[in-house]
Amino acid sequence: MSTKIWRPYTQEQTAAPALKIERAEGSYLYSESGQKIFDGISSWWVITHGHCRPEIAEAIARQSKKVDQVLFANFTHEPAEELAELLVERMPSSLQKVFFSDNGSTAVEVALKMALQACAQKGQEQKTKFLAFSEAYHGDTAGAMSASGQGIYSKPYRKMTFDVIRAAQPKNSKASVQEFITDFKIQIEKHHHELAAVIVEPLIQGAAGMIVWPEESVRQIVKIAREHDILVIFDEVMTGFGRTGHLFAMNRLKVTPDLICLSKGITGGVLPLGVTLATTEIFECFLSQEKAKMLFHGHSFTGNAISCAAAVANLKIFKSEKVLARLSEIEVLQSREASQAAQKLPVRDVRVCGTVAALELDIEDASYTSQFSQIVTERALKEGLFIRPLGNVLYLLPPYSATDADLREAWATLVRAAQL
Repeated sequence: MSTKIWRPYTQEQTAAPALKIERAEGSYLYSESGQKIFDGISSWWVITHGHCRPEIAEAIARQSKKVDQVLFANFTHEPAEELAELLVERMPSSLQKVFFSDNGSTAVEVALKMALQACAQKGQEQKTKFLAFSEAYHGDTAGAMSASGQGIYSKPYRKMTFDVIRAAQPKNSKASVQEFITDFKIQIEKHHHELAAVIVEPLIQGAAGMIVWPEESVRQIVKIAREHDILVIFDEVMTGFGRTGHLFAMNRLKVTPDLICLSKGITGGVLPLGVTLATTEIFECFLSQEKAKMLFHGHSFTGNAISCAAAVANLKIFKSEKVLARLSEIEVLQSREASQAAQKLPVRDVRVCGTVAALELDIEDASYTSQFSQIVTERALKEGLFIRPLGNVLYLLPPYSATDADLREAWATLVRAAQL
């Protein structure tokens, strides 16, 4: 490993050296030394149909020979236009406007800025606050950190962030709908007059430990926010593109937000791309003869043609293959394997939603920085399984190319690695 590289979310003084990956195919990574490794977390939740899908690779190659990058404030191109059409086709009728950025954090930043400025330009200048949840994680940029739960991820940077209204919530997925929304209702009653938007990770809170919300609790959040004229932002950066067993969590919930943030799996996990979709009503708040009322946000790589081409190819695979049917099969298998694993480990909670399955272990050191998670990661990797526990939460979030045999072996390895 090069000593010049500074890795993300890694304590370089104590972490094991990075393993050099020579190639990737389907559900597997292959190291330079020849080890075959099952990618149990889809390379940080981004890979959808598997590594190096030929359709996506070919789309990238074709596009790189035609148009690579142009300034999106002045120009457009076929991949962006086709992607916008494909996304809107899959959205509720109210979500018609597509704003491109470059990753999940910035997709969230865009949504926050849209909501805040839209309220001001509608004459609701008093609406300057956001409501978020205590265990939320929305990204690492300043606005996204502000909307996230104030824990270890954001503590060193607290002076960079702004205050939000925060609703307390349980960490245990067995909690009732009422337990999930009681404090939310209290905060809405107190602060509705100053709230521009509520932001929520619908169904699964990933970085919090794969907390699975009761479906009705999310529906209630949307309903209550609407009753108080508060915009709703769905952060589907992780839950989008099949993770919950549906293309988007909102499809499973049968509810529609005012803004939705997408990234990670949008390109099949191959290239960076972020998207924020907004309602026509929000978009129209920015239409004016005054230039100062435009949305002041953009990125050098906004609407990158090669990333858009990858995303188009990714979505066409969802359309041409029976991906959603396979996701249902994965959910059934994940549920069965997680339940069996729970009989062999000291488990406090089992959580399954779509392709995601997690075990919360009942151990003394449950923190994100625990030695336990590092030990389990290293043990599993030696046996050819790549995982990255969230403290005391072990989980598998596989590529959709994973076979039943792949998943059964991954769970068996996970159980062996987690033996105390």
